[in-house]
Amino acid sequence: MSPSELDLENQLNEEQLAAVTHGEGPQLILAGAGSGKTRVITYRVAWLVKELGIDPRSIVAVTFTNKAAGEMRERVEKLLAIYPLPTFVGTFHRFALGLLRKWGSRIAVSPGFSIFDRDDQISLVKKALAKEGLAESSFPPRRMLAAIGAAKNRLLGPQAYEAEADGFFAERVARVYRHYQGMLVDASALDFDDMLRLAVELLVKEPEIAERLRSRIHYLLVDEFQDTNHAQMKLVSDLIGKDGNLTAVGDEDQGIYRWRGADLSNVLKFEKAFPNATVRKLERNYRSTQNILTAAGELVAHNRNRRGKRLWTDAGTGEEIELYKARDEQDEANWVANTLHGLTADGRSWREMGVLVRTNAQTRAFEEQFLKRQIPYELVGGTHFYSRAEIKDLVAYLRVLRNPRDDLSLLRILNNPPRGIGKATQELLQQRASGERQSLWDALTGGEASSFPARGAKALAEFRDLIKGLQEEAAERPLPSLLDRLLETTGYARMYDKDDPEAYARLENIQEFLTAAQEFTEERLQAGETDLLTAFLDHAALVSDIDLWRETGGVSLMTLHSAKGLEFPVVVVAGLEEGVLPHFNAGGEPEDLEEERRLLYVGMTRAREQLFLSHCRRRRVAGYYQDQQESQFLAELPAEILHVTRSPELFYDERSSGVASFFDRGRGAGRSRGPQSSQAYPGLKKGRRVRHATLGEGVVLELDGDGREGKLTVYFDRVGKRKLVAKYANLEVL
Repeated sequence: MSPSELDLENQLNEEQLAAVTHGEGPQLILAGAGSGKTRVITYRVAWLVKELGIDPRSIVAVTFTNKAAGEMRERVEKLLAIYPLPTFVGTFHRFALGLLRKWGSRIAVSPGFSIFDRDDQISLVKKALAKEGLAESSFPPRRMLAAIGAAKNRLLGPQAYEAEADGFFAERVARVYRHYQGMLVDASALDFDDMLRLAVELLVKEPEIAERLRSRIHYLLVDEFQDTNHAQMKLVSDLIGKDGNLTAVGDEDQGIYRWRGADLSNVLKFEKAFPNATVRKLERNYRSTQNILTAAGELVAHNRNRRGKRLWTDAGTGEEIELYKARDEQDEANWVANTLHGLTADGRSWREMGVLVRTNAQTRAFEEQFLKRQIPYELVGGTHFYSRAEIKDLVAYLRVLRNPRDDLSLLRILNNPPRGIGKATQELLQQRASGERQSLWDALTGGEASSFPARGAKALAEFRDLIKGLQEEAAERPLPSLLDRLLETTGYARMYDKDDPEAYARLENIQEFLTAAQEFTEERLQAGETDLLTAFLDHAALVSDIDLWRETGGVSLMTLHSAKGLEFPVVVVAGLEEGVLPHFNAGGEPEDLEEERRLLYVGMTRAREQLFLSHCRRRRVAGYYQDQQESQFLAELPAEILHVTRSPELFYDERSSGVASFFDRGRGAGRSRGPQSSQAYPGLKKGRRVRHATLGEGVVLELDGDGREGKLTVYFDRVGKRKLVAKYANLEVL
């Protein structure tokens, strides 16, 4: 096919063609897994430009990962033979970032703001907790940050959130939020949720800018619409209006990010927001065999919050789905290793296989077994390249050069590498800054040195001059040369100039960082970018784990959430047990259970040709064996296409194993921790303190039913409210 000929009739099926050639007004495309949604989006952009003569600069396409955006951009460029494509194709955050870099000063956002990553945000929350005298054990920083993020996704600033805060926990979140946001402002920094919240605020408070954007953006395409939150939905509405040319592509059955604010009702109630919308379904699957689609479809059909679709394929029935009932996680990992080895004997390569789990902790048994069996693998979602200590150090230097009032970054590099600025000197500097209500940089450059010991004063002055000198060079040197100069003048790389494997690995990472800067510079110079330092820092802040994933020669081992958007000829979904999948953190509400079911659906539909499932009869928790009940989701799969095998060791001899039989647990055999009799938790009542092996201590809020079948609602000090079934909870009554 030549670039001048799209040949839509031969490249698209009937439903895809209708979506691509949709005329004016909004449309919702319900795109089932593997139904070619990326193809529809890219062909629609190409059709708008080539067939309707739309200026590509008036088209905006947004999605959720840089990886997906890059793939879209490449496909459209190939279809149109336009390099580079002037259409904005990127993530929501990158789009919002562009608005704030250009017009943020209109709403008091510093043009040179830093973007704080997850670690930076946790540090600020900890400081805010300390200011309020709140213990981290009772108010976990990650939970507090999640609550603050949820408020921002609802477009609530600190004051608005405080006004509606109701209850003990919410009131403390409000106080922490106030301090947290104040520290962000003092540092001229934003977090990820701020980018969306403030972009919406900009359009609301500056109608002239909003109108300018609406007049320029004639067509807006949004991928993964089921993952949009309230702030993103508001941004879309403000940009395009209720009757604008919006193409929203999503699948409510793949909505797995409710826990981070995604609002499934954006898909389910699309016509309420866009009354004149056309709704289309893409149900033909181009990825999986019919057995895989049938099993996944019957599973997700148990959800009530869905619009409904039935996927089909002409790829054939395919093999049965294998289900293995393992003794424990070691047996499960051994079976997976044996299965994968057997597939390689039949001609499969390791790279064709993906092993998916619900939690990161589950990977340990598989990693150990793969190492033992010499199975090459890649742990996807491990330590993010830009989260490695040496890379964060170099990024911190660059952030200080761009925004010296970024206190977190300045503290990170102040004595790194060691330059004689000890803890006492740092504390004095922080006290001066706090007393004068200044940033550390202002305190460092504007105050008298007499308050510091002579040695500390000299070291601080040298550091100040070092940063000022690098700032001057940053205005003149290209980014790669600036980094070379930074490494030379700070002596940072010399810290790792040792005959040590760990130091050598860190040097390799530094070299890779320099390579990344060089490649970024070459790419952006061709695109006409001028402020490369800011652009590179934005790039480093917005890149995600999945963006960095590249297919290797090994098995891909990852969580189900990380697998979204990927596919493999062979997929194993392990750990199908109550409390694992569905996870005990799901909370027990119908909406939570439906999301866990969607998560399994996503995992199953990653498979193209072969799908393997497994669960354990017992699993070690905090070092102790705990009986596991198979996931309720297994009963929702069609038995006629499941091939079930069991571990020959399920009915093992207690005397030879040294561990109690599963069937003897109720008679007091096995571990002594937790209740073992059929009479569950004598003396348990509302208000009683209890202890859980992994969740810690808490208080019973509600009791529903008696005995081991009873249900408990417990508020745990560390993780908040959880709903548990008595016979699986293994609680200790205090």
